[in-house]
Amino acid sequence: MLRIYFKYDRKLLTKLCHCAKESLEIFFRTVLGLDDGVLGMIMVIHTFGDYARFHPHLHAIVADGLFRPNGTFYCLPKKDLKELEEILRSKVLAMLKGEGKINDELIEKLMNWQHSGFSVHAGNQIARDDRDGQKAVAEYILRNAFSEQRISYFEDTGKVLYRSAMTHGNNKKNFESFTAEEFIAAITQHIPDKNFQMVRYYGWYSSRSRGDRIKKGVLRPGDEPQQAGNANEVTVLDVSGYQPPRIPSKTWRDLIKKIWEVDPLTCPRCGHDMKIISLIHEPAVIERILRHLGLCKQQTAPSGRKAKAPEHEPVVIEDFDDGWPWYEEPACAAEPSSQASL
Repeated sequence: MLRIYFKYDRKLLTKLCHCAKESLEIFFRTVLGLDDGVLGMIMVIHTFGDYARFHPHLHAIVADGLFRPNGTFYCLPKKDLKELEEILRSKVLAMLKGEGKINDELIEKLMNWQHSGFSVHAGNQIARDDRDGQKAVAEYILRNAFSEQRISYFEDTGKVLYRSAMTHGNNKKNFESFTAEEFIAAITQHIPDKNFQMVRYYGWYSSRSRGDRIKKGVLRPGDEPQQAGNANEVTVLDVSGYQPPRIPSKTWRDLIKKIWEVDPLTCPRCGHDMKIISLIHEPAVIERILRHLGLCKQQTAPSGRKAKAPEHEPVVIEDFDDGWPWYEEPACAAEPSSQASL
């Protein structure tokens, strides 16, 4: 009932992220008995469900606790997430009301439903040194809206068959049939608006927070870690001196092979490795080569007028320092650390 508002007003997806972030902060601070702890979170927006339907939800990799300003980390004890689900529901409904999308009558109706329509799921914990687990989760939450391996196109009927590993409905079918136009419409609805940030960093993981720690250090003179809550339940760690290992940069060849599954330095004719003879970076030389190969399209300006360079809109990068269960099978063995859905 609420998804349609996010489909036609994409700025609400940003507000959905804020609702999730605020809900997690309230939940974590209440459980730990803290009033100033911040999250360490990477959040990814997904707009797709099975069969490329519009299903706005969030995946988040979250440190399982809160960071204090003095550089200590308070580990979150095991806790049922029902309260977090209720906080998220109230935050989202209040946000939609403030945006003029719903009214009190509808909110009262939704609050009285047996099932809230909202879901919060926490996956398995991933150890700090489990690089493979971290990579698997990151790849899963950054996956595409659809899979080419599941698409079959039949030219005689003009139909597209999209398969799923899960069954749906009373007839237990595991596919959906589209016309070509319907399928194109289904997948293109997930293209984000220009300059819209689909990946967001909050709290301890935000760029501003990392920069501040580098400039002034984390532990201040005379700042001692303080215990909160029950000592038998809450673990306090000093993470002020921890520096994550530097990840070596990948070469352009490795990155292309990883993303496109094609080696750019393998000769398409003989299959042997090609060697780089030279790197050409002078525009005049590059243009001359492209002209010789017939690959350079020249823009001609009207007579008497000089060609005007194309104008580009500036890229706007939003600052995010303010810090249900599975709808389809995981693409990897590991589960996301946490995800919220509506």
